[in-house]
Amino acid sequence: MTTTSNATLTLRDIQLINKLSIVDHLNNDEISSRTGFSPSDIDRVIRGVYVDDLAEQWKDDADITLAEYNAIRSRYKPGKLHRDTEFMIARDTLIRPETVLAIAHSRFQNAHTHPAPKAVKVKPEKAKAMRKLVPSDLDEIHKLERFGWPVADIAQKLDVPPEVIAFVNRCLKSRWSYGDILENVNAKWGSE
Repeated sequence: MTTTSNATLTLRDIQLINKLSIVDHLNNDEISSRTGFSPSDIDRVIRGVYVDDLAEQWKDDADITLAEYNAIRSRYKPGKLHRDTEFMIARDTLIRPETVLAIAHSRFQNAHTHPAPKAVKVKPEKAKAMRKLVPSDLDEIHKLERFGWPVADIAQKLDVPPEVIAFVNRCLKSRWSYGDILENVNAKWGSE
């Protein structure tokens, strides 16, 4: 039985290589000369990392269920002498070895394993009516702004929204008259 090194091994070929290695105690070169398989394929079969024969059967990542995800996470044990490597799990579950690794290391998500949280509809907050500004408020805003107060602090002190303070500051810097500023602010943000 001779096969080229580019051919994919069948399950029967894999079992034959395992038998020759484990039962007959042949080394890789002896198995290669007897079967005609490439030494690299034989080595991958003996180490349990040969998965080329499953290339057409891999499950799509989007179809992996939460049960499979949890089973892989609990089963995966890397290291020497462990049979539960990504390749063994891949053979059993028909999930690609790289996907098994991603699941084991929490780098995998799909709609079945990590459903998107449901969006909570939030009603827009109604803007509360602001008290009517007077000229003394504009004097206070101008004075506090010149002393370096932040807009948020000025707004809190005068109990008005910060956007009102920012608007008033822009108008003052543009040299608007107090009357125009008060008319615009009180019309735009309402009054009690």
